[in-house]
Amino acid sequence: MKKDFKQFLILLIISIFVAFTISFAYSVYQNYQREKKINEVKSLFNLGGTSENKNEESKEDIKVEEAHKPENVNSKDSWNNLIITEIEKDYVLDDVRPFYKRLYDKIRGKKIYNYKSINNENETLVVEMNDNKITQKFFDNGKEVLEKELIANDDFSSYDLKAHNISEESTATFKDMLCKDTYLNTKNGLIEYQDGRKIEFIHKNAIMNGSAIETFPNGDKIEFNYVNGKRYGEAQKFYANGDREDFFHRKNEKKNGTSIYYFANGEREEVAYKDDVLEGPAIYIFNDGVAEHYEYKNGKRVED
Repeated sequence: MKKDFKQFLILLIISIFVAFTISFAYSVYQNYQREKKINEVKSLFNLGGTSENKNEESKEDIKVEEAHKPENVNSKDSWNNLIITEIEKDYVLDDVRPFYKRLYDKIRGKKIYNYKSINNENETLVVEMNDNKITQKFFDNGKEVLEKELIANDDFSSYDLKAHNISEESTATFKDMLCKDTYLNTKNGLIEYQDGRKIEFIHKNAIMNGSAIETFPNGDKIEFNYVNGKRYGEAQKFYANGDREDFFHRKNEKKNGTSIYYFANGEREEVAYKDDVLEGPAIYIFNDGVAEHYEYKNGKRVED
């Protein structure tokens, strides 16, 4: 019984190897035929004479034809090349996978590449291309820290990006990375956290700019602005209980400067922040107009 199983296993391995060999040979044959047809077409330009002048004229005709030929930018190959070009600005190819695995992936229609960072030897990247989807897995010291999914639209003129940040437990979605579609006054990006928090934003080429809305599971909401990917400028937080807070994002995306907290009952508190911490003089104004003055230090109210 064991002998029959071994024979079966050997025959299976041989069959797989033969299939791989035939597939590879057929691919080479197709490339050869394609090159042959191209050479035949090129030779047509030399018919009717062999002088240098005619050859030069033929070359000029070819150049003119190529100059007026529209570039095929909406294709799977051009999209793949665009992504690879962006990757190779920071990474270099380091394909250590065995030949038989690469051949097997090719038969399945997949392309898998291994990269290593140019600036940090501990950072690596695995890229898988399959149909209209590209998956990028980023590793630091062998531990996956980020995964990106790039999904092209029907004509490959643009694509959506979904980034899973493993350490922050969040997923960011960027619609229309190449800005080919129209999103008029709408949010074309979304960050979702595992705790239920969400941020809707506007982006261009994955750089966040413009108004954004952050919502919390308890019903609270913050309206703010992104400037080059960072929170900056005026912001308002609307609490589920009816309170509202007006404040400013300054350096390091933290609260800085004056802030006014409006209570649902009509009273308000005017304070100041320094890097997200209450600091300096404050005033509380009651409904009857009476004002109470006091001070905050290191986030705590200082009593007289």
